[in-house]
Amino acid sequence: MNQASGGTARAHQAGFSHDVPYRMTVDLNVLNHLGIRLYSSIPAVLSEAVANAWDADAERVDIIVTNDSIVITDDGHGMTTTDINAKFLKVGYQRRKDDMAKSPRGRAVLGRKGIGKLSLFSIANTIEVHSCRSDQTSGLVLSLPKIQESIENQSGEYYPKPVLEDRIEIAKGTRIEIRDLRKRTTLTPPTLRRRLARRFSSIGHEVDGMRFDVEINGEKVTSDDREFYRKVEYLWTYGDRGAQTAALANTKKQHFRRKVDGNFSGWIGTVASAGDLVSEDDDNLNDIQIMVRGKVAQERTLEKFGEDGLYARYVVGEIHADWLDDDNEEDIATTSRQSLIEDDPRVEQLWSLIHSELKYIQSQWTDLRTKKGLQTALKVPEVKEWFETLGKDQQSKARQLFGKINSLKLDFRNKKPLFKYGVLAFERLKLQDSLSKLNKLSEVDLAGYLSAYEDHDDLEAQLYYEISKGRLQVIESFKSHVDDNALEKVLQQLLFDHLWLLDPSWDRATMDPVMEQEVKKAVLGDEEFDGEYMKEIGRVDIQYRRSGGKHVIIELKRPGVITESANLLRPVDNCLAF
Repeated sequence: MNQASGGTARAHQAGFSHDVPYRMTVDLNVLNHLGIRLYSSIPAVLSEAVANAWDADAERVDIIVTNDSIVITDDGHGMTTTDINAKFLKVGYQRRKDDMAKSPRGRAVLGRKGIGKLSLFSIANTIEVHSCRSDQTSGLVLSLPKIQESIENQSGEYYPKPVLEDRIEIAKGTRIEIRDLRKRTTLTPPTLRRRLARRFSSIGHEVDGMRFDVEINGEKVTSDDREFYRKVEYLWTYGDRGAQTAALANTKKQHFRRKVDGNFSGWIGTVASAGDLVSEDDDNLNDIQIMVRGKVAQERTLEKFGEDGLYARYVVGEIHADWLDDDNEEDIATTSRQSLIEDDPRVEQLWSLIHSELKYIQSQWTDLRTKKGLQTALKVPEVKEWFETLGKDQQSKARQLFGKINSLKLDFRNKKPLFKYGVLAFERLKLQDSLSKLNKLSEVDLAGYLSAYEDHDDLEAQLYYEISKGRLQVIESFKSHVDDNALEKVLQQLLFDHLWLLDPSWDRATMDPVMEQEVKKAVLGDEEFDGEYMKEIGRVDIQYRRSGGKHVIIELKRPGVITESANLLRPVDNCLAF
């Protein structure tokens, strides 16, 4: 590979003199740090080759993976011998500074530092390149041992071995064969398709009027290989990129369009269960990837925000920030091109935008999951009947419990008993005034905790004991009020809160119990009434309508009052008359 040293090289060739007292040299050993040992994964290496094919205006890239070699062929514009020497073999060649920020057909190029081709040596010792441009064919073989020999000899230059013209096996584009693999691939073609698909948003799509298709062992890489879209339950989208994702995602997903300040495009989603973010190959998809010009520029982004809330375990997303890669600004990527420079103001701005949106999604997600959990739980008739007996505050806590149960990676058949056990656990903790314990349980602990309530006989005996104990306390309270000759208003309120005191069946038949303050609505509708009216019909202490539509009117009298049946019926007759 060529070493460009400009004027200092010429001065050195002319002989070191006092006119040029200092000089800087670049040792070939720098290649070890720039790229030869830079990458460790085969998908990352393939990504660099695919990126080069994109920059060459290729519309199709074929990758053949075997146990002994990897061959990458594209139908791009190819290279002449001059191109190979001036660009491919020139380490650090920056095409964008040569007014080549766009490909000949108008694509925004991905290459910037000019070291991507070195990544091929991360996995192999031999790289053979065949290329054809304008009917001119070229070919060479690069040998890592030979490069390292040149480094040890401090020769400063390396001369690849040419490939004879009659051996060049391509009529268009470029073919790269990677062999003498040091890192044997155990990844299957389907696994490579999925991992490559997640590194490029452009694969399988038409961009600026040009297709960009990639095949691995004859199978196309598609959007479905990314696994994101079919796993997302709730989807928040931003800008044009978000709209494209919404079109690819299942239409049954709940979709929320968002507008935020700044150049923010893409999507963030949450899944139904944290287990859904384990891919078919055991990759962890719980992340927000940053994409620049259609290629992943930053992974493991989510962990940078320190989000330890439960919702963060359900998040996946992809944010496009092409504005980070401005040809007129400093390069935003680290040397490995696998992450962004953290303290750059542009990156800090992006982090701020994402973090703000994550906090908004956190609040929305909690409400959505709770709502869906309730809907699922109420499919169980016994749970629905129980839920309707709870007060407002207790219903709120029950919703949170149902939301947590619903997030478990189980089908409804297996969730159904957990909802039932949840009711039993809820009732027990309610009596202990310890409902907050349920909300503190993690998903890992929750199923086991609720399953402990599976022994119905013991549990129901305990539950009925607690219920009976509570009802006896109410009866004792009622008896105490009667013995004390309490006011009718006190007894009225106690009976209203505990209708089972009058008839045990009423506790389940409740539809529309009303007290004296509701007489206007129950009897007169919205008509006004005055004291004379009330004096005529008499006071209705409790009017109660049972589930069959039958009305029950309860007239309360203090223990010391003696009355006749005719007096008791008078309020009823008056109500019927009106």
